[in-house]
This record gives sequence, C-alpha cells and structure tokens, in this order.
Amino acid sequence: MSGIAEVLVNLGYKVSGSDLSKSNVVNRLETLGAKVFDGHRKENVKDADIVIYSSAVTSSNPEVVAAKEKNIPIIKRAEMLAELMRLKFGIAVAGSHGKTTTTSFLATILSNLNYRPTYIVGGVVKNLGSNAGMGEGEFLVAEADESDGSFMHLNPIISVITNIDNDHMDFYKNEETLVQAFVDFANKIPFYGHLIINGHDKKLGESIGSFKRPFVTFGIEGKELAVEKLDYCASDLKKEGEFLSFKLKNEGENATFRIRMHGEHNALNAMGAIIVAHKLGASFKDIADSIEGFEGVGRRLEILKNEENLMVIDDYGHHPTEIAATLNAIESRYEGWELNVIFQPHRYTRSKTHWEEFVEVLTRDFNVHILPIFAAGEEPISYIDSEVMVKKINESGGNAHYVEDLKTMKEDFYSNSNNGKRLYLTLGAGSIGRQIRELL
Repeated sequence: MSGIAEVLVNLGYKVSGSDLSKSNVVNRLETLGAKVFDGHRKENVKDADIVIYSSAVTSSNPEVVAAKEKNIPIIKRAEMLAELMRLKFGIAVAGSHGKTTTTSFLATILSNLNYRPTYIVGGVVKNLGSNAGMGEGEFLVAEADESDGSFMHLNPIISVITNIDNDHMDFYKNEETLVQAFVDFANKIPFYGHLIINGHDKKLGESIGSFKRPFVTFGIEGKELAVEKLDYCASDLKKEGEFLSFKLKNEGENATFRIRMHGEHNALNAMGAIIVAHKLGASFKDIADSIEGFEGVGRRLEILKNEENLMVIDDYGHHPTEIAATLNAIESRYEGWELNVIFQPHRYTRSKTHWEEFVEVLTRDFNVHILPIFAAGEEPISYIDSEVMVKKINESGGNAHYVEDLKTMKEDFYSNSNNGKRLYLTLGAGSIGRQIRELL
C-alpha cells in the first residue's frame, strides 16, 4: 500500500491514508507530502476521489463504509497497481514465498544497469532506500499478491513465479483452486511475453501442461527437478564470508554471481531476477556486477545487532516452508552460535491450517520462544493458541517456551553467563518486527 502511495505522490496526485500506528514507512510518506491519519475514522475520506484498500481491510472498516455512503469508488490495491502497470512495460513477481526478495533483486539490478525502473515492493530495499520508486524508464516491477486472488487484475508482459505452496487457504479453500489461480495468472502474459518458473517446485511442474505461454525454467544442479530440464542452471554454491556465490549457465553464456544473502532459496530468488534482466537484453557479466550492490530487504534475515557474543536477526517468515528455509540458512551461515528462535504466529486460520507443520518445523534442539498469535483482525479459534503449540512441540521432543510479551525477554538477551555466542532470530509477519526494534 505504501509503495503505491509513494508512486502516486511522485506522479503529482494528492494522497492521504490511514494506519493504526506510526512507522518509518509512514514517516517517509509524510516527508514526501502524503497526509497520514492515525487510526481509521469515517471523516478521513471526506475529500477523497477514490479509496484504495488492501486485503487486510474488511468491508466493515469505517472508511470503507463512509466511502460507500458517499458513492466514492472503492478499489483493491491490485486494481490501482494494474492501472499503473498499464502505463509501463509490466514485470510481476508472484509466488507463495520469496516474491519480495526476488522483486527487490530485480529492482536493484535494473536500477544499477540504468534502466530507471518504477518499482513497488513489499519490503524496504536497503540499497534503494525505500519499498517504492518512480523511474523515468519504461519498466514497472511489482509484486503480485495472490492472498485474495487480486493478482488477476495485473497484466504483466513478463512474470516470474517462485513457487506455489498451500497458503491463504481461508480464501482458496482447496489446493486445486489455488494452483488454478496461479495458472490463470501465468496465462495472462501476451504471446510475446516471458514466463519464468522455478524448476524445483512440484506444483509448478505439474502445471506445465496448462501453461499457454512460452516459459523458461531455472534451478540448481543436483537438486530434485519437477520439470524435464533447466534452461538456466546454477551450480557450485559456496559461502564466501557475507556472500553466497554460484555459477549460472544458459546455452553458451555463463558467469559467477555473488549475493549478500545465504540459503539455496535466496539463490533461487536471485536467479528469477537475473533471468528477467537477461531476457531484457542485459549480459550475465553486467547483471553479475549489478547484483553485488544488493544489500537485502528489511525483515528478510535482517541483522539488527551484531556484537562479539550477541547477534539479533529479524525475519518476516511466518509459513512453515519459509521458517524451514530461514532456519537452514541461519544454521549454515552461523555455525558455532547458540540459536534462540522467537516466533509470533500470524493469523488463527494459518495456524490451524498448518498446525502440524508448525509443530514439526519448530521441534528442534535449540530454544524456541513463542508469542501469542497475532490475529490480524481474525476471531480466535478454539484450541488454536500459542500455549497449546508450545505443549505440542515439547511433546514432540522440542524445547519450546511460551512468552506473553517480548519485553519479558530483555534480561535473557544479556544474561550470557557462559560467555558463548548467542544468536536470537525473531520470526513473524505481525508486530514482532516493531517489538524487537523497540526492545533493542
């Protein structure tokens, strides 16, 4: 939402909006000239010509109700994004996981190669200083949000699909509907466009026969494939200090790429972006030079504190698949550190749908601290709560603890009696990112 607001401000429109709390993103919008109200009230929309809302806003929201009473047009976020995309060469990144990182990689590459793109990302791209930018070039790079099916409003010319996983099942109801939505989205590109897909993803592999547009696949050598072959193949993944390096080849071209993120999943995210730039005519060498400038995305393995014996890393991961990938990356990168995970489950429906998977992925030999479920506007569901989750993890052989409030862990952070190297990883899509920053 803030990314769209920033682009509209830069286009010269008068923009106002509402949020429940102040943040760096809100402060930035106000600096740019947007009017941001604290809290949601019907009088906030009195001068509006149009009201744009996100999937997190319900029809009972007082500003939505007021707009209906005043006959002010009300549209979803994706509809406005689609209107912006009509003015440009649209590039959309979809997928259950990794789309913010992939979009951020791509915005960085195209910016560093002087394509001057407009970009709208779901997280702050550190090296670009924002989650949105208005560029003079012909390209618009954006995330495609599948959470409520609204990504079907978009009409990109190039699409990347990182993966398909069972998420937002409160909306899709079943796996068949979810997969079909991604297939329909893939087939929206024109016949001269490009579809770029992860060759390891099982649901994408099973859907290939349904794609009516040209597509290319990417993946990592030696990793199980869901497709017959890889058009872009990575190999020799290596840790090089803060970097992860890999070789990438396509037909007669190959190069070594270095990214400031660890984990196979981030190598795949980078590859999706690299291939888009390659399809736009950039050489592997130029892309490799440009991608090293990528400094990461806010709340994606973001280091908040790095001292000799204390490190705090914050991550947006809130689905079992994301948590598993994040933990694998952390354990690979920070060998020798005592790991402590602090997790805030996000939404009762997601916790119920993936209950057994959450228990499984958090049943580890390190300390796991679980905060109360962040409701995100949902009503509680009986027996779906963090204390029960802690109990189930411990019954499975884990080491979990219930924490009512993150503030109560302040002493734990600094009570390093054995002088060992302690790493705290905070996980979740709710308020935990703000809470840990306030605590630190």
